[in-house]
Amino acid sequence: MKKSTFLVILLVSIWTSAVGVGLYSVDAHLHYRDLVWAIPTGLTLLITHMVSMTLYFKVRGDEPFKWHKYKTIGEKR
Repeated sequence: MKKSTFLVILLVSIWTSAVGVGLYSVDAHLHYRDLVWAIPTGLTLLITHMVSMTLYFKVRGDEPFKWHKYKTIGEKR
């Protein structure tokens, strides 16, 4: 796939929004003190984060976002 930052942001936003809407639709935010709800909700959020990271590395590759192009002039590497 193309190494596009915009594509990654779009995919991760859509994925995270879909999970958020799903959790909101089952009222998970109202039951955060109930252990029966808290554990599956926490696992869902953990899996959501892991899938988001997988999407990032599948699209962007093993190379993270390069910040060195934003260094000030005269700064040593």
